Amino acid sequence: MLLDTPMIKKKKSITSEDLRKFSCLASFSKEQLEKVAENASQVSAKSNQVVFRQGEDSEGLYLILKGSVKFERDDSKNETINTGEFAQYQSFGEVSALKREPRQATVTALTDADFLIVDRALLLEVIRKSTPEEIADFFSVLNDQTRKMYDAQLIEVLSKRSLATQMEVEKQRALTQMVAGVAHEINTPLGVINTAVAIMARELASPSEITTQRAADIAESLELIRRNVERAHALVQDFKKVSVSQLVAEKEKLNIAEIVSEIVGLMSVSLRKNSISVKIVDKLKPEEKSWIGYRGFLSQVLINFLSNAERYAYPTGGGQVTITLDLEDEDHFRLAVSDHGSGIPKENQARIFEPFFTTGRALGGTGLGLAIVHNLVTNALKGEIKIKSQEGKGAEFIVILPRVVAD
Repeated sequence: MLLDTPMIKKKKSITSEDLRKFSCLASFSKEQLEKVAENASQVSAKSNQVVFRQGEDSEGLYLILKGSVKFERDDSKNETINTGEFAQYQSFGEVSALKREPRQATVTALTDADFLIVDRALLLEVIRKSTPEEIADFFSVLNDQTRKMYDAQLIEVLSKRSLATQMEVEKQRALTQMVAGVAHEINTPLGVINTAVAIMARELASPSEITTQRAADIAESLELIRRNVERAHALVQDFKKVSVSQLVAEKEKLNIAEIVSEIVGLMSVSLRKNSISVKIVDKLKPEEKSWIGYRGFLSQVLINFLSNAERYAYPTGGGQVTITLDLEDEDHFRLAVSDHGSGIPKENQARIFEPFFTTGRALGGTGLGLAIVHNLVTNALKGEIKIKSQEGKGAEFIVILPRVVAD
């Protein structure tokens, strides 16, 4: 972006009729418009060049003769808010110019653009020499324009906050689902341990001599207890790693294949309930599995993929999901999650990563799962995501991740 390149001064013939195309100037007399055309300065900006920045001193009223611009404003939390776009024959900057206040937004050219800049002194002179009706019309247009700008800003702020809240709710929903699955899964080894302890208690309750058979029963019970304690411990450890990493974004050196296996294991109860099997195809060599990245972010991506398969690919239950892990090139992993379910209609594929877009609201969908995935993959994990799908023949999501995620 040409952020610091000065705008180029231009000079071409501007007539009063050209200026009358601007709604804020339309009510002024021909003489007043000719005065503006004669004395205002003309400049041009290249595409992506900043016209002025938020907080800078006012320079004057800008009239867009050609091209278009966008407006962005940093709020109190230093978040950038897109407040709108203007195009040919629209104006901006008049409020700051008239009130001598710093600019309220950063304006950037979206395309190559030409502007006419009416400085404050010239603008006030034109207003002073105008009739009350002309002045009223001028400020009426400015009022409407300012209101629309602030309305757009408010909508953008509310939309961002709503999306952030909904995404947090969705993340917690996935974590809650995992908690329920882990709790159910732990009940199995605990039940086995309880049975084994009962057998041992029965065998040791009476002072009879220890026969070979009784010793064998006790030894078998002890082995059952050992294996199931290990199973319960492994489940708790896996859940602890995933749940903590959901809350704390910490970059670690990890085995990417182990993370995939952990998540599938933690989702296994929910998947089995819907008769969905998951096959992991690990094409990585042992020395290729090292990944410097964020366990929690990758966990959220996989959880959302598997939840989507349950809800959309196989809504009536029964099917297979294949997770393939390979190298895309020497610097990137390729993680592909595919199914053979309902597929995604072609007309929806361009919108599936949009927040709140869903065709399954009746199934409990919020339209945020894949928006979260896209945000995590592209922003947090510095990767890219692609989709291949044919309606009725399944879908494949392909995630390309750097082997070392940049800070």
